[in-house]
Amino acid sequence: MLLALDIGNSNIVIGASQNGDWKYQWRIQTDDSKTADEYGVLFHSLFNEVGLAYSQLNRIIISSVVPQLTQTIEEVFASRVSIDTVVLNNDIDTGITVSTESPQSVGADLLADAVGAYELFKDDCIVVDFGTATTLMGVRKPGELIGGSICAGLKVTIDALVGKAAQLSQIPMEPPENVIGSNTIKAMQSGMVLGHLCMIEGLIDRMNEQFESGNSKVVATGGLSEKVGSYTDYFDVVDPMLTLDGLRVIMDRQ
Repeated sequence: MLLALDIGNSNIVIGASQNGDWKYQWRIQTDDSKTADEYGVLFHSLFNEVGLAYSQLNRIIISSVVPQLTQTIEEVFASRVSIDTVVLNNDIDTGITVSTESPQSVGADLLADAVGAYELFKDDCIVVDFGTATTLMGVRKPGELIGGSICAGLKVTIDALVGKAAQLSQIPMEPPENVIGSNTIKAMQSGMVLGHLCMIEGLIDRMNEQFESGNSKVVATGGLSEKVGSYTDYFDVVDPMLTLDGLRVIMDRQ
């Protein structure tokens, strides 16, 4: 069984896959202050609830944007399984060519997203990842990551505004019925949630101008993808498991 972990700034997404299907999946809060022993206890509890034993794991792969936590998680498995943990980096054969100005600076999660998206479409595509940051990455045939956009994430943006404005409060992460909000909460939803989606739609339109086809496929992933994905028709697919799917494809290539 394959265990894949995507360590993000806000959450760690974990999936256990057998024969290409995700049998188990978890999402836990990222905490880089936890020790390997503490994460070991947490993982044991999660695995025990579904009857998954460490001995069933024969492949483990990690993508991480939290370097200080990567080693901690590696230590968890080093003391419990006899197999090596693969940590995704730019030196690994992903099947995707990175054609940015500085390939080594592309995050592991974005590499996995690109692999997962191209595996899904086998065509020009754009990945929108709703995480701590909202990222849009362009991948063109025959599997070339050409770059993208990095924006402040929706939750980060809302938290920043609420934190700086004494008279504004937290809002539901959904757009209002009308663009012109009739009260403060609805006006914030219009500007923050709907505005975030309008930004993404505009970036997708401009990115499409750089593709020869002019009409790339678009997939949304990340923690907020299902929550906000239904409020726009720009996404061909909404797949919260895309990053882990990319990790699985990469592991199959090794």
